[in-house]
Amino acid sequence: MRGFCFFVIFFVISFDIYAQGSATGCLVPYYNRVYTSNSLEVLGSSQLYNNSPSTPLSANYCSWTPSSTGSSCVICDGTLGVDALGVKICLLGSFRYGSQGTFTMVQCDLDSHFWIVSAMAGLFGMVFIKRRNRL
Repeated sequence: MRGFCFFVIFFVISFDIYAQGSATGCLVPYYNRVYTSNSLEVLGSSQLYNNSPSTPLSANYCSWTPSSTGSSCVICDGTLGVDALGVKICLLGSFRYGSQGTFTMVQCDLDSHFWIVSAMAGLFGMVFIKRRNRL
């Protein structure tokens, strides 16, 4: 029973730690955003993405980690991107290259959760001291 209570308390306290966002599209690591809209394609490979819309990193998140990745992809940062028979054209802009897949945000603000780890370590230590004193 004590173990179950410990698990429930730990789960409730740490629930916010594991709240993460994810996005599917093309990630350009330098810009830290996932581009989610495919461009106009005419018998193309659907690996060309438009500059907008995109999903930026939320506050208190450092980077993206891949949940699943596919092949490389291209982002057109111009007016219109077209993929016609595998030939990629970007009007009034240039190409940026990235990785296509599903990406999850990684939280970097671990210092604010240090008190949770300290409290759990303290409780764990108290349990061991009580058990040792009983013997």
